Amino acid sequence: MDDIRVLHVDDEPDFAEVTAQFLERDGRFTVETAPGGADGLEQLTSAVDCVVSDYDMPGMNGLEFLEAVRESYPDLPFILFTGKGSEAVASEALTLGATDYLQKASGTDQYELLANRVSRAVGQFRAERELERKTELLEKTQDIADAGAWEYDPEQGEAYVTDQVYEIYEVDRDHDLSPMGDIQRFYHPEDCDTVRDAVEGALEDGEPYDIEVRVTAADGTDKWVRTRADPQFEDGACQHVRGTVRDITDRREREERLVETKQWYQTLLDGAPDAAFVADTESGEICETNRAGTQLLDRPRDEIVGLDQTALHPPEEGEAYASLFDRHVGAGGGRADSLDGHEELYVVDSAGERIPVEISSQTVEIGGQHYNQGYFRDITARKERERELKRQNERLDEFVTVVSHDLRNPLRTLSASLALIETDDEESLERCHRTVERMEQLIDDLVDLARHGETESEPEPVELAGLATACARTTGLSEGALSVTTDATIAADESQLRHLLENLFSNAVEHSSTDRQSQSAGAISDGDGVSLTVGPLDGGFYVADDGPGIPESERERVFRVGYSTSDRGTGFGLNIVKEAAETHGWDVDVTESAEGGARFEITGVEFANG
Repeated sequence: MDDIRVLHVDDEPDFAEVTAQFLERDGRFTVETAPGGADGLEQLTSAVDCVVSDYDMPGMNGLEFLEAVRESYPDLPFILFTGKGSEAVASEALTLGATDYLQKASGTDQYELLANRVSRAVGQFRAERELERKTELLEKTQDIADAGAWEYDPEQGEAYVTDQVYEIYEVDRDHDLSPMGDIQRFYHPEDCDTVRDAVEGALEDGEPYDIEVRVTAADGTDKWVRTRADPQFEDGACQHVRGTVRDITDRREREERLVETKQWYQTLLDGAPDAAFVADTESGEICETNRAGTQLLDRPRDEIVGLDQTALHPPEEGEAYASLFDRHVGAGGGRADSLDGHEELYVVDSAGERIPVEISSQTVEIGGQHYNQGYFRDITARKERERELKRQNERLDEFVTVVSHDLRNPLRTLSASLALIETDDEESLERCHRTVERMEQLIDDLVDLARHGETESEPEPVELAGLATACARTTGLSEGALSVTTDATIAADESQLRHLLENLFSNAVEHSSTDRQSQSAGAISDGDGVSLTVGPLDGGFYVADDGPGIPESERERVFRVGYSTSDRGTGFGLNIVKEAAETHGWDVDVTESAEGGARFEITGVEFANG
């Protein structure tokens, strides 16, 4: 037992001092003394374990002192230790709440007897106080945990339960609870055998149990409970069984919802076309994948789950991938975070082959846990297309270089030869020079288009009438064959618009000439017999001719590559018209002109002059 602190109140200081010496010699006691009741009350604190008091004292006798002590300390051990008392005094003292009564005597035995009485009183007081604390703690624990405690004595057939057990079963406190009867009444039919076997095992074999089963309370409420039991045996017989029962309905419902959530989540993963890998945000350990993931790596699921997420990638680059994940994976808090734009990413399949992938990731929360969810898309086919396109571009670049070189050489020869020609027909000669210059420009544009896809220029204001007139001079139209009835200025790439107009004009000349069959290869038509009009249109402009026109059944096909009704046509002209229009975001349609020829309508045009 721990040290016992005693307050001894006696009006005889010498006796009090001797008593203190005898008690403290035992080694268990610490004694403080007071000469009377009033002084004793001043010295009394909660640190005192026992009060020893004389009875016959001036001012305040021992019984009056006892009454005063009990007002503040109703359960503190109090021993009346007096030499002048009587049986009547002892009876009254016990009635007032004294713990014990001891008559003073001669000799030293009385001090040993006093020490035993004090020790016993304090031990019992401390035990009762500890039991109260434990009981209070148990009650609070049960209240917090929604758990009840029970005890069953099989020999007497008696059961004791706490209030929480009644509340779980939703019965009144006068209900007579018993293990076997409660099983049949409250437990789910599918769980009755489980509970009955557990109880019988505890009573007959001393087997403890801890099970989770379903009950139906008296009010019809279905619940899940966790019931535990610990049987105590002596001489081969069960003396009693103690246990607890706790309502775990909320927890089981959360677990069921979590299972449903995980099943739903797994269904989403398996339905995803891309490989998915889910890793713990703290450890980086992969805890789930989908069918596409096993197919991408050509490995079964149980070989993937449990790996560190960096193990999916080339082993020699593990640190680089770990650093990449630290910077990007999981930082979004639910926001998808693409890892595109970084160096090429790869995973390694079961054969050790590197597979290029693009990765997007986000952080998800499931059941309070955070995970990195990464989607991996196999881009092997895309990479192969990119490599093939690169090879094609390299071949095209080489081809364009050769072709442009081979075209420019004869043009330069032609240009030089024209300079040597002497003729009175200055107009025709000037037209030839303009044509050579135009062909040089076309070659430059061809090279640029082949290498860059389209010319890089911003739309600028272009006077439609002036450009149309210039195009007429380079496409074989005779003087006066073109009529421009619009003064619109449009926002356009002049080079692309020139391609559009020249091909429309050339198409009209080629298909309208009455002398086309008699011309030799390479001759330029003079455009006799065809007239063209460039006129305004709501949202654009039109180009119309008075030639033979285009049959309605052929109008959807005329813009296709290779379409031509002329033996000498390339089939590219009207396709170039369409491409030039689409480059600007314009629409082009063909219909019949007022003169029965072809009419091409270009709409969606932005006008620069309002």
